[in-house]
Amino acid sequence: MYLILLTEIPTLILMLVLFITSDEKQEMGIALVVVILVMALSFFLILSISLETRIDQFGIKYKYSPFIRTWRIIPKKEIIDIQVISFNPIFDFGGYGIKSNKTTKLYNVLADEGLLVNTGEKRKILIGTSERKKLEAFLTLWKEEVDV
Repeated sequence: MYLILLTEIPTLILMLVLFITSDEKQEMGIALVVVILVMALSFFLILSISLETRIDQFGIKYKYSPFIRTWRIIPKKEIIDIQVISFNPIFDFGGYGIKSNKTTKLYNVLADEGLLVNTGEKRKILIGTSERKKLEAFLTLWKEEVDV
């Protein structure tokens, strides 16, 4: 968040200086408006990103707004193994967001812990979480319902 502001504010100051010192006020005005609109849209896009996860007796549901708008469902009967792990999103996956490596698909928003789900397919699914202790306690009870 602060990194975005640290890049946007100097850019706006530079554009305002160019606008004030320019002979072509109309063209610079249009450029200034376009830059402000792009910055505002990108800022609000970043603020609107959210990862929602729901776990119930039927399985795991997740969506990554605004990129994945519908709930993706992993049925409980398809889950071979499930565990809460710690990981380094920068070194393991190259950053935050929707990322993948050879073995795992990551859905993450600023977390370094996650729910690793193995369904027996080519890639495991890793869903980031900021509530590790709650998730571990819930998974203990959830696994006991039907042995996963």
